[in-house]
Amino acid sequence: MSALRRAARLLAALSVIVALTSCGSWRGIANVPLPSGPGTGPGSYTVYVQVEDALALNVNSRVRVADVYVGTVRSIDLVDWVGTLTISLDPAVRLPRNATAKIGQTSLLGTQHVELAAPAEPAPEPLRDGDTIPLRHTSAFPTTERTLAGIAAVLRGGGVGNLEYLQNEVHAMLSGNAEQIGEFLDRLAVFTASLNDQIDQIDRAISSTRRLAGVVAERSATLERVLTEVPPLIEHFAAQRELFVDGMEALGRFAHITDEALTAARADLHTNLRLLQRPLRELARAAPYLPEALQLLLTLPFTIDNVDKVVRGDYINLSGTFDLTLSTLDNGFLTGTGFSGALRALEQSWGRDPDTMLPDIRFTPNPLDAPGGPLIERAE
Repeated sequence: MSALRRAARLLAALSVIVALTSCGSWRGIANVPLPSGPGTGPGSYTVYVQVEDALALNVNSRVRVADVYVGTVRSIDLVDWVGTLTISLDPAVRLPRNATAKIGQTSLLGTQHVELAAPAEPAPEPLRDGDTIPLRHTSAFPTTERTLAGIAAVLRGGGVGNLEYLQNEVHAMLSGNAEQIGEFLDRLAVFTASLNDQIDQIDRAISSTRRLAGVVAERSATLERVLTEVPPLIEHFAAQRELFVDGMEALGRFAHITDEALTAARADLHTNLRLLQRPLRELARAAPYLPEALQLLLTLPFTIDNVDKVVRGDYINLSGTFDLTLSTLDNGFLTGTGFSGALRALEQSWGRDPDTMLPDIRFTPNPLDAPGGPLIERAE
């Protein structure tokens, strides 16, 4: 009967060992989570704490709030290269979502615990199951080892003797340079303000550079081709260097000769250009009338619109209108003679209305000296 009992105990021990080792690497009995204590009962919730250094903290270490044992550290893991504590809290614990965590030393023998607390300005949301206390909200109390190490360094004079030397050097550096240092600080403030004002432009420049890098990456084949084909072209230009130099020298000689010729003819050229301004100005004033004048000038005595009606094959069709009124004959043949106006008077005696007759040329004012004139526009 005792043999059977010993075999059952051995089998139970082996089962426990297999169960523990199957969950991960064996890290000692101290790292096996205990099945009892605060944070292990019904309704308990889990919170993750990021820390820079877990120090001597172990699994099953206590979690305290105001020195009250309210939870347990269930595991210590490395998540994304950041130390992360998994702690279980009693369901009665109420903390804000921005709660802080500190690793403190429980006794002088080296045991440590996690201290949770509410910050000076607590968040309205509570800490819930699955939340993470980030690295910026965690810290650690001084440990006994660090305190003793600091005291030993002071007692051995480590670093203290150098403070005087450092103070003397700083004093020597600042002595007599207050004005320069003040000016430097003022310029540094202006530079910082200008840099802050241009932060949007800097951000756009960085974004543009990133987009440019993306475009260059997409055009890597073209860039490779350019880098492959451009060097032979540069070598060709280098081989033709003398030809380019001769061409530039010839161009320089041509420019020199041109300058000499223009300098010698500058006065005559200036006079010609000045005299040319007047006919060009009158030509510009006559420009609106040139199209209509050309219609008659090219096909005298007929307008260009009626040439096809006048010339038909080998024949030219002409029609004439003759004004044989006495006033017209008088103006055309008797003007300047002693009989000027005789025919006009005869026509009026026959009952012709003077308002319907051609104006008498003897009494028609000269267009150049007419009242309100001159009626003929003359060039300058």
